[in-house]
Amino acid sequence: MVTAELAMTLPVVVAVLFLVLSFGLALVTQLRVADAAREAARGYAMEMAEDDVRSIVADRAGAEASIEMESSGDVITVTVTAPVGGPWSLLDLTAESSMTAFAEGRP
Repeated sequence: MVTAELAMTLPVVVAVLFLVLSFGLALVTQLRVADAAREAARGYAMEMAEDDVRSIVADRAGAEASIEMESSGDVITVTVTAPVGGPWSLLDLTAESSMTAFAEGRP
């Protein structure tokens, strides 16, 4: 009887574990993208070269991450987008974060 109960509950336990790990992967990706956007906005606002800012994003969010930098007067906005891997890649799910900083000497 124990074997039958195990055979019925084990697939459910494995499916729940898979879902929890998948959501954890998506959450970690979103946190990495937000961290990359914050660091990139800070670096760009402090007159860091664009190549160095792109390097920061690649280090924080991965090589597949893309970055858009906009400046409007003293306000700098950086948007970082990266694909979420694992099972989410089948859905073409992406994580995106935008951060804004005030320019410190950048024209």
